[in-house]
Amino acid sequence: MRTAAKKPIKFYFFLLFSIACVNGCGNSDNGASNSHTVKITEHGNMVYIPAGPFQMGSDDKEAKKDEKPRHTVVLDAFYIDIHEVSNLRYKAFIDATGHPAPYVDAQWAEPFNWKGATFPEDKGDYPVVLVSWHDAVRFAEWAGKRLPTEAEWEKAARSGLVNKTYPYGDDIKFEHASYFKGYIRGKKMYPIGKHEPNAFGLYDMAGNVWEWCRDWYGEEYYSKSPEKNPQGPPEGFYRVYRGGSWINDVKYLRCAYRGKNTPDYQSHTVGFRCALSAK
Repeated sequence: MRTAAKKPIKFYFFLLFSIACVNGCGNSDNGASNSHTVKITEHGNMVYIPAGPFQMGSDDKEAKKDEKPRHTVVLDAFYIDIHEVSNLRYKAFIDATGHPAPYVDAQWAEPFNWKGATFPEDKGDYPVVLVSWHDAVRFAEWAGKRLPTEAEWEKAARSGLVNKTYPYGDDIKFEHASYFKGYIRGKKMYPIGKHEPNAFGLYDMAGNVWEWCRDWYGEEYYSKSPEKNPQGPPEGFYRVYRGGSWINDVKYLRCAYRGKNTPDYQSHTVGFRCALSAK
């Protein structure tokens, strides 16, 4: 899972390689619409998402008001992290900058709290949690990246599938994501990359932890958002997060589902991954 980290540092600066992937017909409900590549750079493992349109939101019967209407969005090309940011990666940021470590003074947070600059024992490859939107932004800036827009996140999650509910199609299975299923499977967070990737090669786009996006939240934003590179409302009270988490029912894992909270919110269910505009 961390094979890239074993390479010499200069490997990142002098070697770029791509793994070509075939994703099926462009307009098929059964296939992915875009090819993608994995780019290994000094920024770490990221997947290249080509420029072009996709269908954002949902008009299905289970869709909430803020997911409507389903509409065409055209995005410029971008890169997005293959994995959610792990505790180990976040520690490098803390060690380099002195940024406060994830900590919430509450009993529920104890298993997830860091002790000084040390993450919980044996949790290095787990997604970092107890991070606010502000924390995620600071990490992204330090890494030379940024948070994905809500539209970028959804396009990456859908991985070219047209009119599908989840990043894997009409259904989601236990091998695809960590989520709550009552007595069948309890609530459990997993290390990054333990479930199957979607068609774009991205792991944990559904479940495990919610992921902060760059946008302010607007309940009716979809009805008036621009078709090209929407950035969210210019201001707001909540920031968006996406993807559902290890404690949530499967309905929260739908590609179109929009979560939200205040930018200073910290939870054991919320983490993030980063994006990067393609040059």
